[in-house]
Parts: sequence; structure tokens; C-alpha cells
Amino acid sequence: MSLSPRDAIFDCGPRLLRDIWTLTGIAIVIVILRVVAKIRIRKIGWDDILMVSSLCLTIVGSALLTVGVRHGFCRHVWDLDTKLVVPKVIMFDYLTQTFGIAGGTLGRVSFIVFVIGLLGTRKSHRVILWIIVGLQILTNLILIIILFVQCPGHASAIWTQSGEHKCWDVRIQAYYGYYQGSFNSATDLYLAVFSTYIFWSLNLKLTVKLGLVTLLGLGIFAMAASVIKVVQTQVLAHAADDPTVATVNYNRWLYIEAYLVIITASIPCIRSILRSVRGQTAGTGRSTYELSSPYCGNSMPTSRSRRLTAIPGKSMIRISDNSSADDISEWNNEIDGVHERTDSKQSIYVHV
Repeated sequence: MSLSPRDAIFDCGPRLLRDIWTLTGIAIVIVILRVVAKIRIRKIGWDDILMVSSLCLTIVGSALLTVGVRHGFCRHVWDLDTKLVVPKVIMFDYLTQTFGIAGGTLGRVSFIVFVIGLLGTRKSHRVILWIIVGLQILTNLILIIILFVQCPGHASAIWTQSGEHKCWDVRIQAYYGYYQGSFNSATDLYLAVFSTYIFWSLNLKLTVKLGLVTLLGLGIFAMAASVIKVVQTQVLAHAADDPTVATVNYNRWLYIEAYLVIITASIPCIRSILRSVRGQTAGTGRSTYELSSPYCGNSMPTSRSRRLTAIPGKSMIRISDNSSADDISEWNNEIDGVHERTDSKQSIYVHV
């Protein structure tokens, strides 16, 4: 039986939407669990607010992508009404990219803020992490600006493609996209290595170290998606050939990257719920953990710590309860050390 012309039209929209909305559902569940876990231990902070904002932006982007697909995105431009439909599809494509970039950026910033509170015991570490926050915002914001100023004074010319107005060379967006994607990948790699570097030096059992490093190193999956997206960036320099299909895989990996950032950055925060499911007592939000490390110094805020009796040749690092340590560091039965209990708090001291 022969196919009708309508049936023969290429349309990869259903598959794209299936991939995107599957990740959307997973991200929503994980972030809800994150918020519930933080409420249980009374540790809602800026990292959680930023993560919820990141999720909202990516959901809006997913909705815009859905609208774009219904208007003809994922179909070849020659199968659409060039004058009426194509400009609208390209507009939704640009808006979709904007929200995807913004969502991924806020997700990374949220995780960095979380890491600063948890592991930023040295001033040099905190300075580096805050610099990365600034560069993340600046790098991704510039790409968003480039998206909409390519045709100076005539933003609509970007999607109408009438040729009546002078626009930048499309390679500018592509080349900057290579830098932006590479920087995001490098950020994910640095955060994974940084967490491993800090926790591997602690005087903990190997299984505990592996657990902590794994939880904080899940961002390596977001890095892999970011690398694939960087490879797809090449289409931005040739999108005009078939603008309603050319960026399909680019958008797919842009949103896979953004959602993996949200998911992997939130999983470490839901450990208290997982412990409750296993029948263990969830954190009360009043615990502090002091773990040995060669990286601690005098940079610790005096308002969050108290002087301990010095032991020659020993140094200590404190993971403060203000940094959501209950979520990922409550390994009481596995940590070697001396336990001190009071009516209001529990402290663990491990010397090296």
C-alpha cells in the first residue's frame, strides 16, 4: 500500500518530545524530593531556590519546544508554509534555546553554591568557586544576548530571514557556542574532580569515600551530555539550509544537559529521605561533622566553629550543619572517630 504525501512527511517531533518530557518528569520528581528532604532537616537555602528556578526555566523551555513542534519544528522546511509557519517555528526555536541555556546555568550555579557551603573550607577554594559562578553567568548570558542581537535593530529578522536587514555572520554564534559548551563541560569536570580531591583526603572508610565521591561526582554525566552538545554546535553555522530540522539534535542535547545538571546536582540532597526509607533516622538539622583533612586552615568562619584542643600533627576540617551536610555526610555507623553527644548536637571528630 502506498503512503499518502502527508504520511510521507518527515517528522521527528514525537521522539524529541518523548525524550525531553521523560527527563522533565524525572527532574520534577527529584527536585520535589530535594525540597522535601531539605524541609525535613530545616535546611532550605539559596541553592534550593536556584535549583527550583532552574527547573521552572527548563519546564517553560520544554513547553515552548512542544509548541514549536506542533507548529512544524522537526519537519523539513520544504514541507511547511515558508512565509507563514517557518518564521514562527524559528522564533520558538530561539526561545527554546534561551530557556534551556538559562536553566542549565542556574542549575550549575545552584550546585556550586551547594559545594561552597559544604566543602569551601579554604578561602582559596571559595574564591575559585565564586569565580566560576561569575564566569558561568557571564558566559551563558553572552550567548543568550548573541541569539537576539544578530540582526542589530531588527530582532525579528532573525526568524523571518527576509534578507532585507544586515545580520552577523552565523559563524559568530557557532564559534561562541563552541566556547560556551566547552566551558560548561569544563565546569562539570572541575566540580567532580574538586569533590573527589577534597573527600579522598579525609580519614574515612573506603566505602564511605566512594559513596560521597559518587554522589558529588554525578555531574560527570551532565559533562558527557555537554560534550555531545558541543559537537552538535556545528549545525548553528548551517541552520539556514533547513532551519526547522537543523537544530533538532542540538536542542535535544541542550535539554538533556540541562536536566542532567538538575538531576545529578539534586540527588546528593535527597540522601536523608533514602536513609528514612531504609529505616534509619533522618538528620535533625542540628548535626555538625568535623572530619580530618590537610586542607583546613584559619579560613574557617569563627561564628560556625569553636576551638578544639590541639593535637600535635593533627588537622581538622569541619563540614558545617549550615551547609546541608546532613544530606550526604551522615555516615555515623561507618566513620572512624570519637562521638560526643549533647542535648542539642552531635559532633564527630576524626584526627590524622
